[in-house]
Amino acid sequence: MKRKKIAFIIPSLKAGGAERVVSSLANQLINEFDIVIVVLYKCTPFYSIDSKVKIAYAKNLYNSTPSFFQSLRNHYDLIKKSKTIIKDFNADVIIGFTTSANIYSVIIAKQLKIPSIISERIHPKYGSISNFWVKVRKYVYPKTNALVIQTNDIRNYFKSFVHNNKISIINNPLSDELANQKLENVSKKNHIICVGRLEHQKNQELLINAFSNIERGNWQLLLIGEGHKREQFQNLINQLNLNDSVKLLGNSKDISKYYNSAKIFVLPSNYEGFPNALIEAMYFGMACISTNCPSGPSEIINDGENGFLIPVNDQLQLEKKLTILLENEVLQNQFRKKAMESTACFKADFIANKWKELIYKVLQ
Repeated sequence: MKRKKIAFIIPSLKAGGAERVVSSLANQLINEFDIVIVVLYKCTPFYSIDSKVKIAYAKNLYNSTPSFFQSLRNHYDLIKKSKTIIKDFNADVIIGFTTSANIYSVIIAKQLKIPSIISERIHPKYGSISNFWVKVRKYVYPKTNALVIQTNDIRNYFKSFVHNNKISIINNPLSDELANQKLENVSKKNHIICVGRLEHQKNQELLINAFSNIERGNWQLLLIGEGHKREQFQNLINQLNLNDSVKLLGNSKDISKYYNSAKIFVLPSNYEGFPNALIEAMYFGMACISTNCPSGPSEIINDGENGFLIPVNDQLQLEKKLTILLENEVLQNQFRKKAMESTACFKADFIANKWKELIYKVLQ
């Protein structure tokens, strides 16, 4: 049987959750499909991608402050160029990731008379898109063949305007490359880590403030990621005299080094779609604390069994749970064991099979 061709569309392949998922999926699916990833803006891919996967860029530069007419022209150009790439590739199906790429995917698929699958990566109630894009999403999304989301809470949002039969819940996969870097019986350090962009959504200041208020002993807090709040967080660390125990490490290509060596992971987010970093930390056997934010953590952590859930933005609860874990190595080990057991269902091949089923379904 002739191999089917998939065209992914995504704004960027820089460091980030959606970018990691597309990279991991492409690496899994390339054994069965021909694949091109259409990236809206040129960048150096952060994650490893199989050399058999084609990567094509629609535009070289991103204008962060366009006028209204420049913005309209930009969208037109991106759709036109992406359509040309996909038509030349002779794709059988288009798969979009994130709102703007999803909208482009549906429009291009309709023009080329091929099916589309779109995928939201964050809870739509809490995303930062404008009212204009919310309206466009409500008009365009019902015209797709399938919408992939990660949680029941997100399904409840979309089923008010997308037919429920079109909505599939498929969790984010663990990267095979990352999973293979897990070490057994490694010596753990007194490190607490947090992985995520330094932005309002991820709310790292909650963790910094909580860490400053507890008996820390020789524990260190490592924040891995980049973002607009780096300077603000560094000033906060200076004000709290935490320079010896809190480090801003930036993005890391070798995140497994920290997952393997740290004892505790904290996700202090205000909202998520489905938190990749939490799954990764649990897979690597870390004792985890997460806010019970919309959405994802409550579908991964059973509070008190394989980790702790705390209310969003509740610094006192975070201080309390951190103190319990720091002082109780038996509980740390219990959480580690249960966390590893509960994340087996996120292995890349298992998740890729769910995507394959959906792809073949829309191709029929």
